[in-house]
Amino acid sequence: MRPVGNKLVSLSAVTLMAASLSLTGCQTFKNLTNKNKDTVETAEKSEQEYYQTAISQLEKGRSLPAIENLTNLRTFYPTGRYAEQALLDLMYVQYDIGEFENAAASANQFISLYPSNPQISYAHYVRGVANMEGSSEGLKLIPLNQAERDTSYYRLAFANFQELLAKYPNSPYAPDAAQRMTFIYNQFAESEIKAANWYIEREAYVAAANRAKWVFQYYPLSESTPEALAILAYSNDKLGLTDLANEYKTLLQLNYPDKLTANGSVRLDAKRDRSLINKITFGKLGRNGKNVESYTPTQYNGATKTQVIRNAAQLQLPPTTQTAAGPGAANISMNNGDRGVNVGLGLPPSATNQASGQGSASAAAKEASADPRMAPAQ
Repeated sequence: MRPVGNKLVSLSAVTLMAASLSLTGCQTFKNLTNKNKDTVETAEKSEQEYYQTAISQLEKGRSLPAIENLTNLRTFYPTGRYAEQALLDLMYVQYDIGEFENAAASANQFISLYPSNPQISYAHYVRGVANMEGSSEGLKLIPLNQAERDTSYYRLAFANFQELLAKYPNSPYAPDAAQRMTFIYNQFAESEIKAANWYIEREAYVAAANRAKWVFQYYPLSESTPEALAILAYSNDKLGLTDLANEYKTLLQLNYPDKLTANGSVRLDAKRDRSLINKITFGKLGRNGKNVESYTPTQYNGATKTQVIRNAAQLQLPPTTQTAAGPGAANISMNNGDRGVNVGLGLPPSATNQASGQGSASAAAKEASADPRMAPAQ
């Protein structure tokens, strides 16, 4: 006999209990083993049947069952002959039903797993297009100008398209990717102009000028360059910096005369419907990379495909680390060779002092600093 708690238990009983526990443990392990074995063997169809079923469902517009079959195919036959094509189809279907984050993740997986696949540029393209759409949750519920949306997805898409152009400039998707890069670049510049006009309405002219300088610093090739120059001329005029304002007006007269009225006043587009700016018809995404014919290319507005790609390759977004100081933090002189514009961007130190004495301007600046719409584009 041996004590167990407050009771005496015989050795034979202890031995019997140990044996029972041993058998239970073995049985549990056996059950787990059988369960795992059953899980592996739950594929109900062959690899080819899964794929043919998925394609049949796609043709009938049944996206969710198609996704399920494509996912099962890749789960049960990850190294099979249809695995790569199934992932190409999966990323398209996810994009088609608005699961943009999943589509981007599938495309990224394809790029990592199959870098030598002939359709690799398609995966790069889908990843960029999906990221360009942004978050899948609620994005389409409220119609917004793209320049007013969260810019993090645009940054991802821009980087995706940059990689596509760098690695596969001869891809059939490269021209459309280049146009999308141009669109994103212009949208970032447009967001700065939108903020500048917001400041002008509140007579915060130093802040407006700083936003315009930001466009020259980081988006000199954008469609917003003429408007930025007009804002600089207008803001300096309002600040009483007549000589500097006249320098900008001279640049406008030489490069963008339509920005000046007959009497030499600056013409701003603050009231213009800016949703009409940068209208581009993008290519329509086809179902899979193998069927290039299902991809509808974009229009190039008179430029050749080579020109579109070359122009986009020159575009760069500012690093997020450089935007921390806010627009206008640096005093910069840039030369825009493409348009022949040579602009001195720095406001004299006295300009800030002059503006600070204007109650309406300083009050508007304080108000603007609290307005989340006026945060620097990141």
